[in-house]
Amino acid sequence: MADRRRSDDYKQVSGYIPRELALEFKSICARLGISQSDAIEEMIQEWLSKTTSSSAKNTLPEVPKTIADLVRLNMKKLKRCGVKNLQALAEGEVLPTPGDFAIITSALAIPEQERMKIWQGTYEASVYHNTKGVKVYRVAESVKADECEYS
Repeated sequence: MADRRRSDDYKQVSGYIPRELALEFKSICARLGISQSDAIEEMIQEWLSKTTSSSAKNTLPEVPKTIADLVRLNMKKLKRCGVKNLQALAEGEVLPTPGDFAIITSALAIPEQERMKIWQGTYEASVYHNTKGVKVYRVAESVKADECEYS
């Protein structure tokens, strides 16, 4: 990641808050392993969303169709869930492991049916169109329990 101090894409915001609040904020950021800048940016985005939501009530939220969309739309929330390569995932350069996908969707409380749509949407876009399909097996106690074919 580029140095935010030298980047034209970032500006410094400052203010004064009570000493105890500042100390608690710094402590929690350190404990969670997130930068103060990331935490402040997330809080400002939430505040802006909340304060401008009355004027944007008619706007529907973007629905992710692929894993890249899901990560891109929720990058700030996902930074602390332990998945590596978030930027590459958001740009569609790499695909997550099934375990990372489970972590991502659990962290965002995505319902199972939505998970399936996003997973299928991602692999539909990623698999060559001239293939006949992909066979997926659910394994139960080392035996192929169900066979599903996705195309």
